[in-house]
Amino acid sequence: MRAGKPVWAECGGMMVLADHLIDGTGAAHRMWGLLPGVATVGRHLAAIGPHELTLGGTGEAALRGHSFHWSRFESPLVPVARTRPAHGERAAGEPFYEHGSVRASWFHPWLASSPRLAARLFDAAPPTS
Repeated sequence: MRAGKPVWAECGGMMVLADHLIDGTGAAHRMWGLLPGVATVGRHLAAIGPHELTLGGTGEAALRGHSFHWSRFESPLVPVARTRPAHGERAAGEPFYEHGSVRASWFHPWLASSPRLAARLFDAAPPTS
């Protein structure tokens, strides 16, 4: 991160980069502290299903993937984008965060679904600009 190289963290990777993790027993654990917030392991399914991500009105094909997690992430960061459930569910979609060179979400992208958009996740410039 100090070198300004992009870091992509999805699901459990996002949890590891958080400030703290609250495990299933309620115990708090200090994590890497690269992404402001607290990840909390839940007891019930929080999200599941296919999702799509588009960024910055580029006209690029949506990056398709899925969401599947039992945890939640509370952060002072405002998501720069949200995924869209692929089948029109009314859920808000998964947040996509940027903090410095860290990009993170619960979203598990299938990178081959949109190679150009996938490459933007790993560009030095923020993908939402």
